[in-house]
Amino acid sequence: MFIQEEGVSMNKRLLTLGATALTTALLLSGAALAGDDKDQDQATSEGDVVEVEMVDNRFKPDELEVTVGTTVRWVNVERRSNHDIYFPEEDIKSGRLFPEESWERTFDEAGTYEYYCQPHENRGMHGVIRVVEESDE
Repeated sequence: MFIQEEGVSMNKRLLTLGATALTTALLLSGAALAGDDKDQDQATSEGDVVEVEMVDNRFKPDELEVTVGTTVRWVNVERRSNHDIYFPEEDIKSGRLFPEESWERTFDEAGTYEYYCQPHENRGMHGVIRVVEESDE
């Protein structure tokens, strides 16, 4: 009888532990999904590096505002397709980026920088980087 009670007690502890872990995981995943639609379409940021994904023949996000001195990193997250980044006003291009490859550019001057993927321009794969002076706030 003692062994059975201990077993029940151990099962209760394991169930409680599992329920606590599941609750924590659900709360964390809910927090990760929280926010408005604008937050969900933002680029990821690592210090002064901001990432833009290339996926489904588009840049995500396709419009981005950064401060002077920020580096933007484009990452091809496609499974098979390759892309490039081309700034026609300056004739700056990345070259082809295959899956899991990336390319970076640091923006040292304020301005609006329009770009597109040359192989997929006709599919609407366009983007804009707006570079602004850092505010003193």
